[in-house]
Amino acid sequence: MPDSDQLAPLVGRTAEMAALRALFGDRAVVAIVGDPGIGKTRLLTELLAEARRGGRVVLSGHGSEFEREVPFGVFRNALEDHLRAWPESRWAGLDPADRRLLPSVFPTLAAGGRGQETGLVAAERYRLHRAVRALLEDIAGPAGLVLAFDDLHWGDDSSMEMLDHLLRHPPRAPVVVALAYRSRQAPERLHQAFARAAQQGWGTTVDVGPLSVAEAGALLPAGLSPARREELYRASGGNPFYLEVLASCRAADGSAGDATSDPVRAALAGEFARLEPLCRQVLYAAAVAGDECDPGMLASVAGLPEAEVHVALDGLARRDLIRAGATPGGFRFRHPLLRSAAYYNAGAGWRLGAHARAAAELDHRRAPAEARAPHIEASAGVGDMAAVALLRTVAMDAMHATPAAAAHWLGSAVRLLPQDPTTTPLRLQLLTLRGRALGITGDLHGSQDILGEILRLVPVGSEERLTVVSFLATLRNLAGNHAEARALLAQELDRLPEQHGLTAGTLRVGLTLTSVMYGPRDTAAVSEAIRVARSTDNRPLLAYALSVAVVANQSFDVGSPHTTAWLDEAVQYVDAMPDRELAERLDTVMFLGWGELYRERFTAAHRHLRRALAIAHASGQSHLLGTLQTVLGVHGSMTGQLSPALMHLDDAMEAAVLTGTPQTQARVLGYRCWVAVWRGELDEALACGKQAVELATLGDSPDWQAGSAELTLGFARYAAGDPEAALDLLVRGGHASGRVSVRPVWQARWYQWLAAAAAAAGDDRGAAGWAERADRLPAVDGLPRRAGFIHLAQVHGTLRRDPAAAAAHAERAARSFAGAGDRLDAAQSHVYAAVAYRSMGLSATADREIAAARRGFLACEASPGWLEKMTGIPLLSPGEPALPGLLLTPRELSVLELLAESLTAATIARRLGISASTVQKHLTRLYRKLGTTDRLATVLRARKAGLLPDGE
Repeated sequence: MPDSDQLAPLVGRTAEMAALRALFGDRAVVAIVGDPGIGKTRLLTELLAEARRGGRVVLSGHGSEFEREVPFGVFRNALEDHLRAWPESRWAGLDPADRRLLPSVFPTLAAGGRGQETGLVAAERYRLHRAVRALLEDIAGPAGLVLAFDDLHWGDDSSMEMLDHLLRHPPRAPVVVALAYRSRQAPERLHQAFARAAQQGWGTTVDVGPLSVAEAGALLPAGLSPARREELYRASGGNPFYLEVLASCRAADGSAGDATSDPVRAALAGEFARLEPLCRQVLYAAAVAGDECDPGMLASVAGLPEAEVHVALDGLARRDLIRAGATPGGFRFRHPLLRSAAYYNAGAGWRLGAHARAAAELDHRRAPAEARAPHIEASAGVGDMAAVALLRTVAMDAMHATPAAAAHWLGSAVRLLPQDPTTTPLRLQLLTLRGRALGITGDLHGSQDILGEILRLVPVGSEERLTVVSFLATLRNLAGNHAEARALLAQELDRLPEQHGLTAGTLRVGLTLTSVMYGPRDTAAVSEAIRVARSTDNRPLLAYALSVAVVANQSFDVGSPHTTAWLDEAVQYVDAMPDRELAERLDTVMFLGWGELYRERFTAAHRHLRRALAIAHASGQSHLLGTLQTVLGVHGSMTGQLSPALMHLDDAMEAAVLTGTPQTQARVLGYRCWVAVWRGELDEALACGKQAVELATLGDSPDWQAGSAELTLGFARYAAGDPEAALDLLVRGGHASGRVSVRPVWQARWYQWLAAAAAAAGDDRGAAGWAERADRLPAVDGLPRRAGFIHLAQVHGTLRRDPAAAAAHAERAARSFAGAGDRLDAAQSHVYAAVAYRSMGLSATADREIAAARRGFLACEASPGWLEKMTGIPLLSPGEPALPGLLLTPRELSVLELLAESLTAATIARRLGISASTVQKHLTRLYRKLGTTDRLATVLRARKAGLLPDGE
């Protein structure tokens, strides 16, 4: 981006500049949008100049039409040079995990020894996004940062993902993000991300329109007649770039101008034709070579001696077609539109050879394969197996951090394969990899199309076909197309000549799994899946079948006599298997943990889920990470561990956003809604709940989550003081076709919510009715949490007419929840016991219950002010500050635990492998979050909050 000091004074744009100057506050994002050549770049240049004069850090990058597959290209362009100049002391202040991740985005940083093995898998690309966000916060410092991205309509997919994250999670520092792009050519993801930022109040749009006749006149040469001025203005449409081109090339024909208009295209073609052949050849070489290139590269691409290239560059610079670039000795086009025009004017045949020469020169320079790939792609012919191998290598290198780029390179590799039977195995391998890459990026339809193509190439019953069918069914389930997934699996099973082998067993378990999400329950199919799996003598398959059967059975029949036996057997198999064997069918452990949650075996569930998460990382099974994080979030929700629950759900949500699956997002949003209610963040809870309801119904056969989203939103409405709306949502979401549609495993909680909402609405009779229905639920041994909800429903049904009975039920509920390990609902039960005892005049007993409730909520880091308001029970001790929104990161918890050992900051730093200054940053955050000012008070407060065990 040019320096404004080198340019003529800005013409017009008074209102636009006023809008841009208003951004210099805390943080903001601005979209400068308009047609090609309208002046977006010039406005960015002026904005950055003003930012520099104000003492802010200024960084800028841009998208490039012909380098759209360079991973994180826009961010590298903006930040890499700045980061290379950082002293080592500056790097030491960053979190070690971020330091390890950042070279995945900025490869040149690895040369300084900062890049280490990160364990990053594709579904966790958000870890890279968070690391860059933290980096921007550090760069901004107190002075602030203005980060500008020009020509963002040409931005690469990985940069778009990064930007989407930043716009959803703005930096916690004075950072202004300025985006310039052509609205009609920008990707939908960019439009949606900016729309969210604008909705949240920190996004501003500056629409750049044509110059007026008077303003445009200042750009025209002196001495032109009024008629000629009018002719040029009309032909350019008031577009500054077109106006300058037409005026300098004298080729306007009076028609309107746009990006591909005849007058402008003719003018540029005429300008190129008038160049000397040497200059024209170097100009075309520059268009092919790259966004910025040196004379040596231009000589190779043009096929000319370097001395002649220097002469040509002087001539092109005099015509202001080429300018000095950002790096010493580099050159670039004055405007991207000039490069685009030169590239296409060069001719397809000449470009083919030029790209081949560019690839050869880069190979001679030992440039990374990633740099050679665009030229190989543009010049290689069908049957060039060396090109296929290089593109595959580049794709595999990109798979984890930039799967969209991997999918692109794999597609090009497939295109270069000859239609020859000998290449079929390689074609299958490349197609499978591309299908997985597209699935990871969220292009589920594209992935499914490719997997369908693979199915036409592999024989029925083969191991390769089973792998493809299983993955295709997973994608269809993720897209909410459960009926299609079931039909695919059933059709594949019917085609098998052998109905009782390993392949058949796997397909039968897959069919059982579709019933979990979509229904209806098929007891015979569940039992048959286990029987066939048992007959194969394949331990991983049997454990898989048993685990899925537990979830399926418990979803529909909490009292099934088979569930406990199946669960115990599955645990024996899983615990006996080494990680290597479990990795063959890792979703077994995920379903085992899920089943253990349903059976309220919370400690065991946490152990198995954490093991599955570790194996998924080690084996690169990216597709399971989001679901595992979700189930771990559910575990935290069910046990009253709100901070860990929120951290897992945040990770799950980021993974769901990256894969673009609406029903997965709905599921996570539903749980986040529930957590937000108990953290006292009711606006956030309602927003999550509403979004969950909107997303849950997408797909051809919406699963049970559609109703579950309405139930959770109903609970949030109840907490927000709108019990009538809550009842409507709870009743509607819990019924389908006039029948109860809530899964039996969740019915006790649902009836408790209904009874609570009815009581809050003043409908005592309705509350009693819902409590009675809860009481009629079958008793199940070993599920104390479920029993707790049944007792709590009775509290709401009896509180006003029989407080003694309500108190007894509340105490039983508290004991049941505590026995299950659910501290949060135990604390809630103590609140209602206090309400009952107060109404009976038993103040001392009520006070004991209030104290128990306070301890419970504090240990859970809950802040249910809504419950205090609803019941009149004071949930904070007099003078004791609340802990609203208290959320400690894993690193902060580690620092806190070592702080409790009376260690110094230096010792803590050595223990954790971080700098002492980083420890001080964590301590500052701990003081702020816990409302303390010194170490001793922090440790005491943390013990009281249940964040640390009580001291001896």
